[in-house]
Amino acid sequence: MSEITLNAEVRTALGSANSGRLRATGKLPAIVYGKGLAAPVAITVDHREVRNAFNDRTVRELPFTLVVDGVSHNVKIQDIQRDPVKGGAAHLDFIIV
Repeated sequence: MSEITLNAEVRTALGSANSGRLRATGKLPAIVYGKGLAAPVAITVDHREVRNAFNDRTVRELPFTLVVDGVSHNVKIQDIQRDPVKGGAAHLDFIIV
């Protein structure tokens, strides 16, 4: 297991306009799904925290801990959607392993 731990918050405001507002405040919209969850959960993570934790491309392949409102999940990054102009992350998909 990796030593990386990310903190996340459940988000209730969905949609592209709300996602844009999140990005403007330094947060990234994301989703977590997989074994043990009845339905996918929309979350937000801190963009700076994600960027610092996953600077190295090989680290992105490893499982890590995602804490969503106090509940820990062992996850991997399933998909990274990138901004076509700036190249930075615009949305993350996490899958429980």
